[in-house]
Amino acid sequence: MKIRWWVIVILVCSLVASLVTGSTMLWRLFIFLGILLLLSYIWMRINIRYIDGRVVRLSPYCQVGDRFEEEITFTNRGKLPTALIEVKESAAFPGYESSATFHLPAQGTYSWHSVGTCQRRGQYDMGQLVVKMTDPLGFFTVKEKIIDSKSITVFPTTMDLPFFQVLPRQEVGPSKRRWFTAEPGTNAARVRDYISGDSLRNIHWHTTAHTGALMVKEYDPERAVVAYKDIWIVLDMLATSHFGSGDETTAEYAVDMAASLAKKYIEEGKKVGLMASGERSFLFIPENGEEHLEEIMRALAVIDADSTLSLDGLVTAQEERFEPGAAVVVISPSPNIQASLRRLVNRGTVVTAVLLDAASFGGKTTAMEISRILVSSGIHSYLVRRGAQISRALDSRYLLNPTGYTRATR
Repeated sequence: MKIRWWVIVILVCSLVASLVTGSTMLWRLFIFLGILLLLSYIWMRINIRYIDGRVVRLSPYCQVGDRFEEEITFTNRGKLPTALIEVKESAAFPGYESSATFHLPAQGTYSWHSVGTCQRRGQYDMGQLVVKMTDPLGFFTVKEKIIDSKSITVFPTTMDLPFFQVLPRQEVGPSKRRWFTAEPGTNAARVRDYISGDSLRNIHWHTTAHTGALMVKEYDPERAVVAYKDIWIVLDMLATSHFGSGDETTAEYAVDMAASLAKKYIEEGKKVGLMASGERSFLFIPENGEEHLEEIMRALAVIDADSTLSLDGLVTAQEERFEPGAAVVVISPSPNIQASLRRLVNRGTVVTAVLLDAASFGGKTTAMEISRILVSSGIHSYLVRRGAQISRALDSRYLLNPTGYTRATR
């Protein structure tokens, strides 16, 4: 509890004046001020004991770029009204601040809604309320902390990747990779007039409504979706491989792409697994469904590029989990990934590399040459540079010319 300095000055001056002059009026003023201070102090101490704060969050998680809401309620359980109350929520949540100033009657409540924007992925502790109460005459100020601890998880950004595909190498004749089957994809190459016998599932309703005639989607064989047994996403978070600062880092790009791919395939009904190593390792066996996606997103929200385990070490440690018939997407900024990818290919999996060009993030090595080596050896690779439009960089239609695409927006 703090007392205003001017109150002490007035009290001391009245005491000195009373002693010097012996004036009855000054003595009465001194006693009156003393009693007033004592009553204000007692009032404040009683009031602060009966003040409760509660935080209700409408959702325990949100995604970067989304808004979140919380409701903060204060209750006075005492029989005395409060004077001025100032409340501020102390949180490490980037770009967020919640505060209010109000009075509370006896047995009264006060609530307010607070809205914030999720700016950066991670897990944040909130619900620490700093309460500042001032008595009606402004003599005393009391500060207390009310802890109603809540945590909020901010999921990484996800982008639509309609043209990303895990494509096997096209080989003539029998191949050890004949376990996959081609089927029409979601991305039509063109539309044409309906012909008797066409499947009603392929009707392009938007064009039909526009033209007034039945139109159907037509697919090219090159755009066929491949039905894999499982899809693994392997995320390389070796500390020495990552570069950049702020939100423009290879780690943030890698996490956003891993989240986008997991969302894409799980929403398509595929079984998706995640393997990554940060301060601690994360391993999610391929499953599908919203709950599985949420678990993956929670892991990606908190993972950092602070691993001491290399991609090769990660793959070697978990090699037995990659069964033949699986598709593996490796996301890495490292130039030394050929051995790891070859080991996965030798297990009968189809491997696709998503290479982050470390040089564009401030590193020393470029991913262009490794991309060419991988493509020449039959491993498809996507190349992503700093500032790239991710949906285009991860577009299978441009695989033959992986030049990185340097648009300013993500």
